[in-house]
Amino acid sequence: MSSTSNNTNNSTTTTTTTSNKNDAHTESNGIFTMTEYKTLSIICDTLFSDDSEIALNEIEALLPKNPKYSDENHKEHQLNILKEYFKRKSSDLDVAGQFLKLIATTKSSSQISDLKTLLGLFSTTGAGIILTGQFSSFVNLPLKSRQQVLSMMKSSSNPIRRQAFKAIVPLVISIYYSVIGQSETSNPNWDAVGYDTPSPPEQIPGEEKLSFIKITSETSLKADVVVIGSGAGGGVTAALLAEAGYKVIVLEKGSYISSNNMTWKESEAFPLLYEQAGTLTSDDLSVNILAGNCLGGGTTVNWTASIRTPDIILEEWRKQCPNAFDSIKFNNALDSVSSRLNVNTIDTVLDGTGSHNKNNRILEQALRDLDADPQPIPRNTKNCDTTQCGSCSMGCRSKSKQSSMVTYLEDCCSKGGQIITNCQAEEITTTIPSAAAAASNGNNTGGQTVHGVIAYVSTPDGLKYRVFIKAHIVVCSAGALHTPTLLLKSRIKNNNIGSNLYLHPVIPIIGEHTQSVELWKGPPMTVISKKYQKVLTNGKNTGSILETPNAHIALSGSNCAFVWEDSFSFKKQMLRARNFSAFISICRDTVPGKIRLDKDGRSPKIQYKLSERDWKSMMPAVEASLRTLIKNGAVEAAIPMNGLKPANQDTIEQYIKSIKSIGYKSNQTVILSAHQMGSCRMGSSKSNSVVNENGESWDVKRLFIADGSVLPSSVGVNPMITIYAISHIIANQIIQLYPLPNTLNQNNVNISGISTTITATNSNSTSNNNDNNNNNNNNNNINDDNINSPTEIAYERDN
Repeated sequence: MSSTSNNTNNSTTTTTTTSNKNDAHTESNGIFTMTEYKTLSIICDTLFSDDSEIALNEIEALLPKNPKYSDENHKEHQLNILKEYFKRKSSDLDVAGQFLKLIATTKSSSQISDLKTLLGLFSTTGAGIILTGQFSSFVNLPLKSRQQVLSMMKSSSNPIRRQAFKAIVPLVISIYYSVIGQSETSNPNWDAVGYDTPSPPEQIPGEEKLSFIKITSETSLKADVVVIGSGAGGGVTAALLAEAGYKVIVLEKGSYISSNNMTWKESEAFPLLYEQAGTLTSDDLSVNILAGNCLGGGTTVNWTASIRTPDIILEEWRKQCPNAFDSIKFNNALDSVSSRLNVNTIDTVLDGTGSHNKNNRILEQALRDLDADPQPIPRNTKNCDTTQCGSCSMGCRSKSKQSSMVTYLEDCCSKGGQIITNCQAEEITTTIPSAAAAASNGNNTGGQTVHGVIAYVSTPDGLKYRVFIKAHIVVCSAGALHTPTLLLKSRIKNNNIGSNLYLHPVIPIIGEHTQSVELWKGPPMTVISKKYQKVLTNGKNTGSILETPNAHIALSGSNCAFVWEDSFSFKKQMLRARNFSAFISICRDTVPGKIRLDKDGRSPKIQYKLSERDWKSMMPAVEASLRTLIKNGAVEAAIPMNGLKPANQDTIEQYIKSIKSIGYKSNQTVILSAHQMGSCRMGSSKSNSVVNENGESWDVKRLFIADGSVLPSSVGVNPMITIYAISHIIANQIIQLYPLPNTLNQNNVNISGISTTITATNSNSTSNNNDNNNNNNNNNNINDDNINSPTEIAYERDN
């Protein structure tokens, strides 16, 4: 479940003005009306209805084939579980209320407005024919007719109907299989589908050694360097600069979730760890995008794949940036970060001793049958207890995963660096210094120069405090979605900002087996094949790699929306979810998208359409995977394409022909993305890039970017180590270009071995009027004499 996370209730409450307050839906803070809630409830109960009567004749045959059910007591217990499962409607779990609450707290005002329009069409007579093909209102149709309408919509030739299906159905499925009642510890459907309730968090020795600034009022601070973002790019940059003696403050818009407090329940974890709680999509909904939104960013929630940048990619990039991607320099950076992150193949070797889960063993065997050269995936882990693995996507409780949070951010804080969490950077401020000041600061060309950052800290009780940090250097490491968004909000003039967005589009290939696979257990991603990548005549690399995903029950269910025909059949399908395997074909995309500002002027609008060229480049891996799954005993195999029934041994060749014949249509096939790159790319000229080879903005001196957005194009493999390496190089360039000023580094404090909180208070807070004046200044120019005095800092232990 997820979405673009930088909006708040403050930015969405203007969406609806309800004349009748009694019609407001309180769970969504009045954003939606009770009429809209009731409409969505009917849709949800269409998707999951009371199927108890239909199930009566089949229910004994649906008992799991397990010897323990020959015992009458066990059999009766399981029969009761199945009876309750088939009787359970969406409204029994208030899925509609959970849906609207999630949307209201994660989506932008324009996205909320779109959903309100959609719900209006479902409840309208006449105009609703656009969606349903029925003149009568959808909500007034009998249940069977409503189910037929929804099934028709998913594979309709009308893209509006496919989009409407995509806007509602996958999220409803996800919530139905993940929501947990306030007084409950598990979802009531888990026993039926064979999904084990995750164990509660365990206290482990030693918390992260981090130092936080706690903001309790409007505040002004000073630093040598502000790093915006704490993932791979922000973490290594902050650590190297702090080690070099700079006073560093790291801003993270997500929360700090300690390993001790991580929950492995999707409905609890995803809102804490992901953009839009895991529901983030491209603007037309055609690509589902997973992106971290927490301290450590994507490194906290990724699946530990630590693959070095392919030589062919570095060779391509060196043509544009010969210095940054110099072979010796870049490989030294790769070596350095790999050492700090403890990258190894101890648990992934393919000699029979590796700790591969069933899903990866199925992939390994498939690749051997295809002569597709399976290789072990290096992982950034230390002392990993692989018997406890399987929830990497919801964080690592044992701290075995060597994420940015437990490596580079600890390094940063040990050298005096400090972190502010729940802190959304809103604007990078600039100034035009005098000629003398410019020369003394190394800005001999004049023009705009970094001055600081305006940000807002959100508290758990809904308060927001403005923070201004005056800084000598600003490093934007907010990722390929939010770095261009921040630059656009700051009105930095460069036509390349937000362009060249690459997403590594993914097609899942799903198999159903006679035996349990439980793809949510064990190390999630340990085997890779690069056989289906190819070099084009222009020397560029394209095609796909094959790997396996980490998918728990809600994510698995939402990606199976393509088989939904009616409530009963889908519930039956999910009884076999533990027998599903999944491969993922990850494409090195060649046709990029772009980031623009949404209508609210604050949120990223992700404009990306999978090209026909990139779709075709994924097909060899997809076709081979489907065939070998069937060959190796899968009962059925499919990609999540609406309108096609999964293939079996007799229909596999016709199924593949149908995929080719239908081709790619937006919102007909599930396309996923967990990697975002290139939207502020590095280059040799301002005409084709946002930053130079040092990572410094062409337009604003002392503004650097160190994250995946600087990569010149798609990497073609999991990009984490590549992002760490280029950011390592950029951090060292900052040190060389801008030696530490003498005036701003007087308060460095070495805080090692403990977790601390620094409470920042300020009696001379910048007023809202000043904030508005600054935001209305088109050139972002602020004079130094307008800056408040440095904040008084009081140190206290973090309880």
